Amino acid sequence: MKKLVRRITLLALASIFGLLVTGTPAEAQQPVVTDTYAAKFICGVQRDASLLAVPDAQAGHYSTKINVHNNTGITITFRKKVIQLKGGQIPIEPQFRRDEKLPPNWAMEVVCRDIYGHLNIPVPPIPPPVGAQPPPYIEGFVVFEVFYGVLPNPTPVDPLDVEGIYTYRAEPAGTDAVSIDVVVFPVKRNRHPLSPLIAEPVEQPAASNRRLKNSRP
Repeated sequence: MKKLVRRITLLALASIFGLLVTGTPAEAQQPVVTDTYAAKFICGVQRDASLLAVPDAQAGHYSTKINVHNNTGITITFRKKVIQLKGGQIPIEPQFRRDEKLPPNWAMEVVCRDIYGHLNIPVPPIPPPVGAQPPPYIEGFVVFEVFYGVLPNPTPVDPLDVEGIYTYRAEPAGTDAVSIDVVVFPVKRNRHPLSPLIAEPVEQPAASNRRLKNSRP
């Protein structure tokens, strides 16, 4: 009887280990999200200074820097999405998606110029030419979806530090109204499959600033 119990116990442990290594059929076929961070962005110039208007944001120049740090001892793979909100209580899907990696203790940032580029919105070069128009006012979310990994390197809980730095200057330029704020975005636990990107490999960290084409799932 004891041998039978021992054999059943060993079979059960082997089955559990097999599930941990192979994952479910759905997870084996496509990436699965385990953690999500949704960072707010607000960029560009809001010009409407009328006291009678009801603007989406007060008149001024808005800037955003989103810092992302891998706080684990393993490389973290994640999908970056950009959603530009259009107002009017209209739901809208992400307009940009890209898979990326961060090695252990590496960091990256996403700034307004990156977001304009992801959304294919032209902005003046640096330095701007004479007569150039200021960048348009936009806002929305940059979402980081961490890919789930099983043994031998399981993805840790809450693997990224995501912080937003927001600066504001009143218009017209030269006024004294200037502000800065820093926001830490918490992790949200998820578990849902991601459809693969079309012809879009996981981006390797590089020092170059080369552009990759936008892909949609």
